[in-house]
Amino acid sequence: MLERIPDFINFGPAGAADAGNVVEQAQAVPTGGGGFGGILFFLVIIILMWVMLFLPQRRQEKKHKEMVASLKKGDKIVTSSGIIGKIISITNDRIRILTGEKTEIDITKNAIAGILSKTSAEESETEAKESKTTEEEK
Repeated sequence: MLERIPDFINFGPAGAADAGNVVEQAQAVPTGGGGFGGILFFLVIIILMWVMLFLPQRRQEKKHKEMVASLKKGDKIVTSSGIIGKIISITNDRIRILTGEKTEIDITKNAIAGILSKTSAEESETEAKESKTTEEEK
């Protein structure tokens, strides 16, 4: 009974594996170089995964950094959570935005999803003059 267990594990009927092995061993021809093809296949798969997954992510991160670097006072932005506001001030890692008439929020630079409208140089100059006149009136 115990002699039949290895034959059953080899997915063949009991006793048939012994007769088949004798014929197969006589006709077997050794082949060489099979290991390098498998390694090459996995190497190609890994390279494809890297190109498909990591390169687009790096491009997107680079684009976001360039967008954040180009921000200036007066730009209208939208955050990743959907808050729309106008930039009041920019520090090293935080930005203060005006979301309503008197509502100011501090956000991180990573929270910015996009720029809705940029201010031109003329608009920023007129805003600076208006803010000076309102400060003088107070």
